[in-house]
Amino acid sequence: MFFLVLFLYLPLSYALTCNPNGFRRDCGHVGTQQSDCEQKGCCWSPKGHIPWCFYPNPSTVYVIQDAVQTSLGYEITLVVNDSSVGQAISPLYVNITSETKDRLHVKVFDPKNTRWEIPQNVSSFSNPPSSPPPASQYKVSFAGKGEEFWFAITRKSNGETLFNSSANSNGEFNSLVFEDQYLQIGTQLPSGYNLYGLGEHVCPLRLSSGQTYTLWNFDTATPVNLNLYGSHPFYLELRQSGSAHGVFLRNSNGMDVTLNEESLSYKVIGGILDFYFFLGPQAEAVIQQYHEVIGRPYLPPYWALGFHQSHYGYKNVEALQDVVAQYKSNKLPLDTMWNDIDYMDQYKDFTLDPVNFPEKKMKQFVDELHEDGQHYVVIIDPGIKKQSGYKAYDDGIHAGIFIKDKNNNFFVGKVWPGNTVFPDFFHPAAQQYWQDQIAGFLSILPVDGLWVDMNEISNFCNGECTSDVDFVSDTNEVRNSIYMKQENVGFDPNNPPYAINNQGNHIPLNIKTLDMDAVHYGGVLEYNSHNLFGIMEDTATSIALRILTKKRSFVLSRSTFPGSGVYTAKWTGDNHANFNDLYYSIPGMLNFQMFGIPLVGSDICGFIGDTNAELCARWMQLGAFYPFSRNHNNKGSKSQEPYMFGQQVTDISRKILNVRYSLLPYYYTLFYYASRPVSASNVPAATVTRPLFFEFSDDNNTYGIDKQFMVGSGLLISPVLTQGAASVTAYFPKARWYDFFSKEITSESGAESKTLATPLESIQVHVRGGVIVPMQEPSLTTAASRLNPYQLLVALDSSGMANGSLYLDDGISLNVTRYSLITYTAMSTSGQTTLTSKAQTTVTNDSESAAPPMNTIIVLGVAKKPSTVTANSKPLPSSQVLYNSTSLSLTLSMLALPMESDFTLLWK
Repeated sequence: MFFLVLFLYLPLSYALTCNPNGFRRDCGHVGTQQSDCEQKGCCWSPKGHIPWCFYPNPSTVYVIQDAVQTSLGYEITLVVNDSSVGQAISPLYVNITSETKDRLHVKVFDPKNTRWEIPQNVSSFSNPPSSPPPASQYKVSFAGKGEEFWFAITRKSNGETLFNSSANSNGEFNSLVFEDQYLQIGTQLPSGYNLYGLGEHVCPLRLSSGQTYTLWNFDTATPVNLNLYGSHPFYLELRQSGSAHGVFLRNSNGMDVTLNEESLSYKVIGGILDFYFFLGPQAEAVIQQYHEVIGRPYLPPYWALGFHQSHYGYKNVEALQDVVAQYKSNKLPLDTMWNDIDYMDQYKDFTLDPVNFPEKKMKQFVDELHEDGQHYVVIIDPGIKKQSGYKAYDDGIHAGIFIKDKNNNFFVGKVWPGNTVFPDFFHPAAQQYWQDQIAGFLSILPVDGLWVDMNEISNFCNGECTSDVDFVSDTNEVRNSIYMKQENVGFDPNNPPYAINNQGNHIPLNIKTLDMDAVHYGGVLEYNSHNLFGIMEDTATSIALRILTKKRSFVLSRSTFPGSGVYTAKWTGDNHANFNDLYYSIPGMLNFQMFGIPLVGSDICGFIGDTNAELCARWMQLGAFYPFSRNHNNKGSKSQEPYMFGQQVTDISRKILNVRYSLLPYYYTLFYYASRPVSASNVPAATVTRPLFFEFSDDNNTYGIDKQFMVGSGLLISPVLTQGAASVTAYFPKARWYDFFSKEITSESGAESKTLATPLESIQVHVRGGVIVPMQEPSLTTAASRLNPYQLLVALDSSGMANGSLYLDDGISLNVTRYSLITYTAMSTSGQTTLTSKAQTTVTNDSESAAPPMNTIIVLGVAKKPSTVTANSKPLPSSQVLYNSTSLSLTLSMLALPMESDFTLLWK
């Protein structure tokens, strides 16, 4: 299974010199100047490779002391070659574990001292297998005993080296460094690599050489290339061969990941090096394998896929009622109304403004929404106002569940309500506390979901706001002793020796957040756990809603981490009302599919600044295809509900939202598959929307495309992203492609680009030949739409074949008692085409009603008008058969076929 290489280096010289052509170990940070570098006694050489500021070389390196083969891999012991140089931790253990045939686990850690690792109850990880997997896809090699440590992973099938931590031909230094607050390792990359992931950032989908991607959760208005709200230390690399692999560093500490021309380097300020490697080889397979480690995404409630309307600045309940009425009178689909912090009493969580959002009127408003099959979601922030007499504060003080400062007092920050304290979700009593607060609020107002914001954690102060300690923390000695038992004594959390490139200017870690010496339950420092607060709040909120409502929860979060998708949806934060952010919303959406949070979208029409009719129309067209589709903007910006821009934008929005609602059965089926474990049968993909290269990895032209995207394997979306444009140049990979609206063939000659006229009222949507798309007649809500008859859009490929599937359930239950998984297959032979439906239906509660019938089937690519059409061997009358010789489409109507029964249609 493993391949051991004894790599013989030349004898090491320990003379400390500044050799710009030798190995360079980073001695600075992004943006370091020469004077700063040399004052630290380090070398400065801007010529050649990065880093420009490096320790005199050669510096301390790790050599292999021993390597023992185990049943699952290797256990390697490392020691430093010169303990007098640097602060290297020695010895180190390296465990190489073969977990599955396509997953390898490499863990580097200190065997003598417990260092920070992410708890499994926060973000899951895999348990080692009991026996080695058969026929692994990879082999592992590493240096020999007594030699400097490196390891490499190679794909067996084609010999490609996927990860190699030794220095490359350019001398870029990737040697292992393992100190208390600085860990470094890297890998060689092939020239012209295609790398994706490493979120969260606003940037093109394919990552750029020469760029540092910083992972540190930060509240900011989506600047390009700078660290944002969440951290996802995962990347997917696609080789020119079309094979893909993934790398996940399971570490929650702040880090810089730097891409050079032929290398990638990690610089991490704590924890351990805990790598997972996923061998794919298809991109979708990589994502499935990754999600098996971090947790599969949850299946959302069906209504969450409808359209949502929000605005920071709705002044009162009457404003909410007016928006709902305007949507209805303009016949615009709307499933959910949202409230930002306007509804709160003095911006306090779990309260209602008694003047503008009084309880009686709000209850009546929500009841009316529910009667019309609509929903209501409100925002909550983690900051709890420091105010005696406020229940959420008093309860938290009594339970002792707020985060503490270094002096063992509850940490005081400042957010919207003023001075605040923050729930500590590491505390064993925090879940019950949070659930109790939500339960109390639901008893006042039965909201359908919760929107958790500011959970980076965001703080209007840089660290603690005040020295005011007019209250003290719980005096229980046991609890206090647990809090004050901080790990890693000797850490300097507020002044780490390496400054990550926080916000592009290596600003201090406590800017706009907590101090890094703030303490969570069990002695967990904010320094180590900062990037985890979002996922912990998401988890607690989702679990509380599931318990209290006994239904699938709906939670929308801004801050995320690997595993968040098990519990939450995601929006991409405070974007701007401009065409640049319209474009950036696409790579943002696609990245979070890889990160395991498929229910994702951006604020449609833009959050910051005033939008305009053209931009909002184009954004409504694009946003209608986001998995999570919500119009939202900032207080002080002009209202941007689609009907505010006149009849043209209203008509455009109605048309495209009707398309969205007609496609919801297709979307919901994709979410079902994304939520299924890989071991389950019939799991074709882990993503809902996806880059073109996920479907066409053998076409190198797709590797950099991020202005188009796929919905599932069947729909190609090519939006207009340029102001004033009336056309779009779309790339069509090798396949047959039909125009979704005209039903005509657009392309089938092979990989080609086409410039297509796309006036303001249009968006380019194409259906891939070979795919069957389940649809449903749209209504103004998902509840009404689910009562309508179903449709099938059958797009035949050049050989007359197509297939697809549909998942049906009640759309809300945690424990589904009735569901169907239906597969559709079209096949053409000897001048006739057969379309079959095979239903796998489970019914444990006969009181649930069956699905509406299949009424309409539209078949694309029918070369000639059929002479006969039969349904379950019975001829269809001519009134039910319509053939269009221009579009070569066949429409079969008024079929009334039971959805959960097999059927066969045949035409020739």
